[in-house]
Amino acid sequence: MTILISRINNNGVATQVRDIQTPLQKYLFQRNREQTVLPEEVIENLIDGILLVTEQKELIYANDCARRILRQLNQGNTLTSLVPGEIWHLCQTLIESRHLFPNQYWLIESKVCIDSSIVFNVRVKWLKLESSEHPYLLLSISDQYQYIKDIAIEESQKYGLTARERETWLLHRANYTYKQIASELCITPNTVKKHMKNIYLKQKAIFVVSEV
Repeated sequence: MTILISRINNNGVATQVRDIQTPLQKYLFQRNREQTVLPEEVIENLIDGILLVTEQKELIYANDCARRILRQLNQGNTLTSLVPGEIWHLCQTLIESRHLFPNQYWLIESKVCIDSSIVFNVRVKWLKLESSEHPYLLLSISDQYQYIKDIAIEESQKYGLTARERETWLLHRANYTYKQIASELCITPNTVKKHMKNIYLKQKAIFVVSEV
């Protein structure tokens, strides 16, 4: 299957790169070999942000999710072709490991914390393409808060929480303190405690029913 990838140069002008043509094998980072490329439609539909970067820090590919994340990491800079320093630091670590341990395959994982509510999980691994002599760096970036939010929403529905309890639970799952939750929702810390008490009671009731 042929993939069409947009190359982003220093001027932000996209040119088409048609040389990347390999079959789909496996996406998940494998321990025993370097990663092969994915078909375009698979990449675009992934929840995670996907980046392809060269050893010279040139951004070859970024799917929609990755471009949104890059804008956040670049402090609102609209140039999504700019690889943030935090991300490049991880890439450099992988590059150095390849030079030091050429016979080993490394996967670098880390968290990039923008603030208490924005945390990105980043994984970087080598990507070897049949059509290219030099390997690329393949990065997978996921929004930890969005993942937690999805879980909290599912739990809220399961526990039958009210709208305000749902908001409280979401912030609690994102590791907000009671004081921070109160400030965010413009309520008192005592009200937060009241909501959390009700949530735990509903949670306990669900567990009791499920065990019967």
